[in-house]
Amino acid sequence: MTFGAAIFLLGALAAVIPLILHLINRQQAKLLPFPTLRFLRISVEKTRRRRRLQDLLLMLLRMAVLVLIAVGLAKPTLTSLAALMAGEARSAVAIILDNSASMGTVDEGRPRWETALRATEQILDHLYAGDEVALFVTSGPQFPEAGKLDRTQEKVRQLLAQVQLTYEGADLSAAIDHARRLLLESDAPNRYLFVVSDFQRVCFPGLAQSPEESSPASATSPSGQSPVSESASASTSATESKFVPGEEPKPFSEAEIRALKRIPLVMVDCYRNPRPNVGIVDVEATAPVPVARVPVYTSAKLLNGSPVPQQRAVTLLANGVKLFEGSAVSLPPGEVSPYRFQFSFPEGGVQRCEVRLVGEDGLAADDRWFFAMEINLGIPVAIVVSQIHEIPFLDDSFYLENALLAAGAGIQVNKLLATQLAGEPLDRYKVIFCVNVPAFSGEALSRLQRFVESGGALVWICGPDVDPTTYNEMYEQTQGSVLPARLVQVRDPRQAGNQESFRVTWIDTEHPVLRLLSEPPSLYQSVLVYRHVQLSTEQLEGGRVLARLDDGEPILVEKRSGRGTVIFWGSSAHIGWTNFPLRPIFLPLVARLTYELAGAEQRRHQVLAGRPLILSFEDQIPPRVAEVLPPSGAIIRKELRPDGNTPLREFRYTETYEPGFYQVRLLEGGSPRTITFAVNYHPEESTAEKVDRSQIEAFYRPSPVIWADNPDDLSSTFKYLREGRSLWELFLFAVLVGLVFETFLANVFTPKQERPSVVQLPAWRARRLPQVVVQK
Repeated sequence: MTFGAAIFLLGALAAVIPLILHLINRQQAKLLPFPTLRFLRISVEKTRRRRRLQDLLLMLLRMAVLVLIAVGLAKPTLTSLAALMAGEARSAVAIILDNSASMGTVDEGRPRWETALRATEQILDHLYAGDEVALFVTSGPQFPEAGKLDRTQEKVRQLLAQVQLTYEGADLSAAIDHARRLLLESDAPNRYLFVVSDFQRVCFPGLAQSPEESSPASATSPSGQSPVSESASASTSATESKFVPGEEPKPFSEAEIRALKRIPLVMVDCYRNPRPNVGIVDVEATAPVPVARVPVYTSAKLLNGSPVPQQRAVTLLANGVKLFEGSAVSLPPGEVSPYRFQFSFPEGGVQRCEVRLVGEDGLAADDRWFFAMEINLGIPVAIVVSQIHEIPFLDDSFYLENALLAAGAGIQVNKLLATQLAGEPLDRYKVIFCVNVPAFSGEALSRLQRFVESGGALVWICGPDVDPTTYNEMYEQTQGSVLPARLVQVRDPRQAGNQESFRVTWIDTEHPVLRLLSEPPSLYQSVLVYRHVQLSTEQLEGGRVLARLDDGEPILVEKRSGRGTVIFWGSSAHIGWTNFPLRPIFLPLVARLTYELAGAEQRRHQVLAGRPLILSFEDQIPPRVAEVLPPSGAIIRKELRPDGNTPLREFRYTETYEPGFYQVRLLEGGSPRTITFAVNYHPEESTAEKVDRSQIEAFYRPSPVIWADNPDDLSSTFKYLREGRSLWELFLFAVLVGLVFETFLANVFTPKQERPSVVQLPAWRARRLPQVVVQK
């Protein structure tokens, strides 16, 4: 405890005044015996002892009131924490600045990021020359000067001027963990950690654990963090700790946990009264076939983070041209609502799409969502048949070939004979359809096996030439690589019972190909099967049944094999075994299946800001050069070199700090190609849920946690750190209570003065009284 005006403590000497008065009142008078009152002596002694106790209690209470008045005037403060601005005492201060996307929210008329920058400048302004200071940022590119204690505060100010707001998330628990460890290494008498943030709940992924069980950074952090720069520069500080967002530090030891009691955490809360906000947290766009002028079914998921309903509409742009503009819909508070619409692309090629919210709200970063789709891809597909009929209609692949050609420039079809397969370079194709062909063997079978295991897609379509016995031999030779299971027999419904045909009654509605083809059910339930090849269900453990007949037998099966996929359709692609080619579901299913197997899904190349773009070169000739074209337009050229004798397996680009489209061009080496990535902000940043303060205080115990609720003016926080907690109000309250209690006791202990009663005698009685005459 310290005193702001210690001279007033001399006023405590006034406490002797009640003592002196008490001693004066206790002076003994000379005793004169009075024989007639000797019978009252016993009762008088009892009364005297009680009066002494009462007088003593009143004296102590009055002395205490005078002492409390003197101490209160001396301005006492409780200084359980060391003083930050304690004159000569040197301090080490770590500042964690949250620059995640949510800090761009408009709060109290301006973005929280501006409030956070001003609060950080206030902290720097209140430091003395010689104090050590380190600045940590939670997101975005890391600077060499970040995370180092330095007595040159000017370097920290220069770093603060370079830090920008990002589109990433933040892991405050990991940052706090690193900063506390840095302060533990410092020998400064006073050590403090300031956290300037809006304290979203998602920023503390490890909050459920205690620091004794695991450090706060031991939980998995948001993966939208970028690695620290490898460059470094010299520093005048002797203490250094590199902070890599997402990196897990070691847990604290017991000795370090005890030392944390002397390192308070000052939480500067920038969350006050945010402007209502609606954000796009995801977009799903699916087309039956990715072809121009075919409808694309889109669902934008909108999160209303405000406590009141909102009215918002969306627009869609493709390559800068507006293709859709919708009307406003009502969004309930605190919920994610789908905004469904459809559009079509007027032409083919790579489509860079952007969904925008119409109007302004609290956070501009979550008003856009990017995705890319490739239209009219020109996917190379091979159709393998045993013979080519003179009449095209009678050819086994007639309906299949026409269904693929209906996609226009999106699919390029090449028809091959089974005898040509051994000499055909299969790596030029994405998908190979084998239609009613006898079992392969020798080189042709080996080439098909390598094609599938290296990432190709093989589709088997049955027919009269499919012999279960020879196909099972093919299954054994490849150890199940080119077929999903063994074949049992050819089934005919007229032999199995009295029915004329089987019927497809179930499809896997969770499969991306069949999801949009499940409604109405009559779309697939109208498919009749007159004959099919039965699969052995005992070998289907690694496969996925996509469709079943009315008796439960699988008719369409998918299986992953190596890096590729094998599809088996148990019936034919002609009208002899089924009416499938004549049903409306045939064309979209064939086209969608081809695009899915070729890897044309747009979400394959969609990541969040700060996450790396990764391209794998497994079983491929790796390129020697990669060019990256980010949204800024500045081409970045990188030489790709293997690490020693280890072959190059992937390309990784980590500088994805800005949302938008990134083009990666792979040159010199393998097949030249261009991949378009869409990078978006972290959707968790749209959530408005705050962390519970009691959880923070319990989690970071034994460190004291101090909350600063006014980031615009931190003077009261600095005063508390400098002077401690003021006890003036407490002492004033104690004085008032003491005075009231003293008055009450004095009133209770003081005996009541009774007037002598006068008896009025009757006149006749008064005349008979004797007359007493006093002679002078």
